[in-house]
Amino acid sequence: MSFKEDLKEYFTFTKGESQGIFVLLVLLGIVIIINFSAEFFTKQPTNDFSKYAKLFAEFNSDTLSNTTYSHLLKYDTLNLFRFNPNNLNKKEAEQLGLSEYQYQMIQNYLASGRRFKYKSDFSKIYSVNNEQFMLLRTYIDLPDKNNKNNSEYNVKKNTSGQKININYFNFDPNILDDSGWKELGFSEKQIASIRKYINNGGKFYKKEDLKKLYVINDKKYAELEPYINIPEKEKNFEKNISEKHQAVDINNLSAEEMKKYGKFWQYNATRIVKYRNLLGGYYKKEQLLEVYGVKKEYYDKIAEDIVIDKSKLEKININFAEVSELGKHPYISYQDAKKIIEYRNKNGFINNLNILKTKNIIPSDLFDKISPYLKVK
Repeated sequence: MSFKEDLKEYFTFTKGESQGIFVLLVLLGIVIIINFSAEFFTKQPTNDFSKYAKLFAEFNSDTLSNTTYSHLLKYDTLNLFRFNPNNLNKKEAEQLGLSEYQYQMIQNYLASGRRFKYKSDFSKIYSVNNEQFMLLRTYIDLPDKNNKNNSEYNVKKNTSGQKININYFNFDPNILDDSGWKELGFSEKQIASIRKYINNGGKFYKKEDLKKLYVINDKKYAELEPYINIPEKEKNFEKNISEKHQAVDINNLSAEEMKKYGKFWQYNATRIVKYRNLLGGYYKKEQLLEVYGVKKEYYDKIAEDIVIDKSKLEKININFAEVSELGKHPYISYQDAKKIIEYRNKNGFINNLNILKTKNIIPSDLFDKISPYLKVK
């Protein structure tokens, strides 16, 4: 069969096949027509953004008065002046075009213990944009960060002979952070000493209190004194506390109950109770000085508040105790405990505690300390 005959065979259809092909072509044509003409017969949905535009406009109108932009519009009428943001009051802030919200952000920044040390620090305040900062920058009475010729900037040598950069600024020693002390010229070791003083309840009520720190000599204090800024409420704190003495029973109160009586107790209550349990109770207030971390200068401030309930003392009966029981007491060593038990085993029942001292079984100074915790019946 020739190629022509093969081709003719493939494209030769019966009457039924021809009708089917015709119907398919008609349907295909209808589909194409519908697809192209549909857009003329259907309504396209429209998005109405007008309500969102209205809400956006209302939001802007409500918040604009609290933003920097509304204040920027007034700068052509403001009488700007030099200012230090560390000492800025509310009225001055208004005169500089700062909003009440911006002023509050500045106060929050200072309350956190941080200080404005350079002009650029002011730009870190949330809500103060770059345009407003650039307008005020000239008037900020602080040094530029890279300006080492400023009068508050010093280059000195530490004890190791290394040069250190010192930048003096107004500060409250009660809330100054470690980076602030470092910028004032203190080493990490000196800062650790300052931090320990504060963590143990130390407080600066007046400028001269900084002299209590052995890391601050007279020369260093003279350099710092013009910049020390202690709020009036702190200056009056010591007076207020002295007028509010409350009895603290160190033999009955729990650590949590003690912590309610002020910072000394907050820092030391847990250790006081732990040592009380080891002793079997306190028989005199001076025993608090034996507690780790309690310094005499802090103890003296609260000594008259202390109450001792001696009925709570737990006593050890030396006629029945073993070496292990006596040796657990903080005042008695294993060797001394062994001497007491050996004497009892050799001589029998002990009728009088004073025998321990008169017979030189234990040293007299130890006897005076331990006798309140011993009994013979």
